[in-house]
Amino acid sequence: MRIGIDFGTSYTAAAAYVDGVVRHISFRGYSQFRTAVFMPEKPVDTTLFDDTAYDQTVASNQASASIAHSKAMEKYEEAASKIRVYYRTLARDGDLTEEAAREQISLALSALKKPVSPSPEAIRKATLAAAKRDWVQQQLDQGRTSSVSIDDSAVFGEEAIEEFFSYEAGRLIQSPKSMLGFKLGAPQREAVLQIVSNVLRHIRRAASDQLGVEVTEAIIGRPVLFRSSMGPEGSDQAVRLLEEAAARAGFKFVDFLHEPAAAAITYHAQSRDANRTLVVDVGGGTTDITIGLVGGQAEIPNLEKTWGLAKGGTDVDLGLSLRTVMPLFGKDQCNLLAPVYVNAAMVSDLNRQRDFRVTRLVGVPAPFQKRLLTLQRNGVTVRLNRDVEMLKVALSTDAEAGISLDYIESGLQANATKSDLERGYESFLRSFDELLSCVSQETAHSKPTVVFLTGGMSRAPYIEETVNRHFPTGQLVRGDASLGVVSGLAIHAARSL
Repeated sequence: MRIGIDFGTSYTAAAAYVDGVVRHISFRGYSQFRTAVFMPEKPVDTTLFDDTAYDQTVASNQASASIAHSKAMEKYEEAASKIRVYYRTLARDGDLTEEAAREQISLALSALKKPVSPSPEAIRKATLAAAKRDWVQQQLDQGRTSSVSIDDSAVFGEEAIEEFFSYEAGRLIQSPKSMLGFKLGAPQREAVLQIVSNVLRHIRRAASDQLGVEVTEAIIGRPVLFRSSMGPEGSDQAVRLLEEAAARAGFKFVDFLHEPAAAAITYHAQSRDANRTLVVDVGGGTTDITIGLVGGQAEIPNLEKTWGLAKGGTDVDLGLSLRTVMPLFGKDQCNLLAPVYVNAAMVSDLNRQRDFRVTRLVGVPAPFQKRLLTLQRNGVTVRLNRDVEMLKVALSTDAEAGISLDYIESGLQANATKSDLERGYESFLRSFDELLSCVSQETAHSKPTVVFLTGGMSRAPYIEETVNRHFPTGQLVRGDASLGVVSGLAIHAARSL
């Protein structure tokens, strides 16, 4: 059996094409999982943890959070009222025009962060995470560790991030795909191989169990350009590392297919009519585009050219983090230089993460020093990055949003507005705009009649707006943002046997 694997920067999925139907592999009930892995040094059988024993504590914390939010809202409304009264008084006395007063009120209110209450589910998760951490430490102190190997005890997805906080020691890594194209020393290379092979082994075992056959072959999606510090050589290295990791994971055969080509196969299988189609795949770490004749009676799409950009949703996360979260750790308010905060926010760069963890914090004032010391613990930056991503997603639809940073400091919260998101994504959008401009010029002689949009970041309204601006005459077709690539990989895998 040969399967397709979309090994993504942010999320990973797998599927098989069986009897003319794409069967997505399920991971804890979901068709994809966050590309994160946690490997504890001393595994504990966490299935013995009884979360129902903490129902009363959860209810108490939810009630306390509701009271705290009500008090914060009272202070916010009081401050907002004073702002309105002040500028309206100036307008009434003739010191400002009515229009100028309204503008000043709007500016002042936008600078006044409105308290955002964490959801009851978020409070429940945080409460149980703290309780589980205490329970695991108790098991470790009493020597009740599991006898399974480290590989078998690896935890993946969202659970990996939560599980990290239950242990004192272990390795938590997110987005290992983004590390493959960077210069790696021998220890780092081995660490990356171990992480990636664990992820691929996890996929292979899940696929074998669900398909009822031993899965040992795969087609793995790859971007046109990997994120890299070494130019084209970085992409070559990334492929070699994936091949080696797959072999360690038990795969006897692997091959690779460009991710936009896989997305084109997905749309080809769905489209009765052949159209000149532009496929735009905007993922977490990379952005890929291809063009060609897609759909109709031909067995496969006829693709002509591909373009790649080694940037994606994680770059938006970085911009948003630097603007709205890192000031809570002293950015622009203490003696640490800006690169320190960039290092902290770039969880996919092992070298930057190492540099951040060894940064000396002498002379950093309170409360920033204590917060930074917590952030320097292995894995904490990964959880912070996950929460920034959640903030980004919320701001794509809401005018304002907030995330709780209780694991850094009790009561600490990061709030942001849509304008913060706009400033956070402006650097990525500039690069994306330049890429689309290049594609538009190179396809000017024969414009696409269809634009197929896929990838996790394709959900963001500003992505669709930018695509429409460059290709206004193309019919926009929204593919499955999460599974558009893996479905095509599965079809290609079956047909390449």
